[in-house]
Amino acid sequence: MENTASAILRPLRLGELLDRAIRLYRANFLTYIGIIAVVYVPLMILQTAASALLSSSMFGGFRTPDELFTNTAYWAGMGSTVILAFLQFILVQGFATGALTRSVADNYLGRKTGIVDAYRGIGGSWVSLLGALLLLGLFIIVSLIWWLVPCIGWVTGIGIMFFLVAVVNPLIPPVVVLEKQSAVDSVGRAWNLSRRRFWPVLGTVLVLSLFSLIVVNGPAAIANIILAQVFQSFGDSATQLILTSIIQGLVSIVFVLLYYPLQMTAFTLIYFDLRVRTEGFDLALLTREATNETGESDLTDVASIPAPPTSEKFITGPDLGNFAILTIAGFALYIFFVSFLMGGIYFLSSLFR
Repeated sequence: MENTASAILRPLRLGELLDRAIRLYRANFLTYIGIIAVVYVPLMILQTAASALLSSSMFGGFRTPDELFTNTAYWAGMGSTVILAFLQFILVQGFATGALTRSVADNYLGRKTGIVDAYRGIGGSWVSLLGALLLLGLFIIVSLIWWLVPCIGWVTGIGIMFFLVAVVNPLIPPVVVLEKQSAVDSVGRAWNLSRRRFWPVLGTVLVLSLFSLIVVNGPAAIANIILAQVFQSFGDSATQLILTSIIQGLVSIVFVLLYYPLQMTAFTLIYFDLRVRTEGFDLALLTREATNETGESDLTDVASIPAPPTSEKFITGPDLGNFAILTIAGFALYIFFVSFLMGGIYFLSSLFR
């Protein structure tokens, strides 16, 4: 077998992990984008149309709020936006993300998986995935309430919320799809896996976030600035708003399609790396290969190797310490950037006095 466990599944440094993710993304570029595009593009086109309808209804020359709220176009746009957001959660976060995770894992472990096979491979896991994401949302609300608790909540709440959103959330799809975990178990599983290597995983996430700012948010912001200048020549503000809404929607579609598959590729590899480093996952696979008469193993099924039993507490003292450091560091960075921004504005304004 060309791809052995020792060659594929081993601890990866940050540079190696990102290099493998980019190489895997490039090798399966059209497949990964296609998996997301199948459901995301039609929804976003409809979402853009709904936003344009809503925007146009708000510039209908209404003199009072009652006239606006009794307008059929306004409620049609509002209702369409809500329904499409709900469908996007189900189809993109459930179906598409699950299928993409399945395809990334299969391709990483040596089996080419196309768009149709990826959707077939998730089975009913998408239901558990949606349930897990909803449960995670509940935990985020609880962490927000925890943030209001004096002293200990003040210094740990923001860190917990950030960790849940930025780290635990994108690790849930690999846990659900590859391990076939239930909604409840998958949230705890993603939490335990990620906090075992708190700072290394967080550092990787921050690098990916910076990459996202460069690849997605940066070009989108530039496009918005250009649009604002171009559409100044159009007559009424309603036309400007509608055209801007349409173009922004199209720009968003392009850059999300380019970046989201890469993000999920990286997090699927982070999932495997965490299992290798903390559970001896590569050794478990080597053991399976050694007991196989042919000396080979189906690498696409390795994620089904059960995790070692643990009796970990949900949260420990060291965890609270990590969250406190993360919260304080976040506030320090916020104050630094606000001070830098305000200082820059004051400096520039002083030049033109």
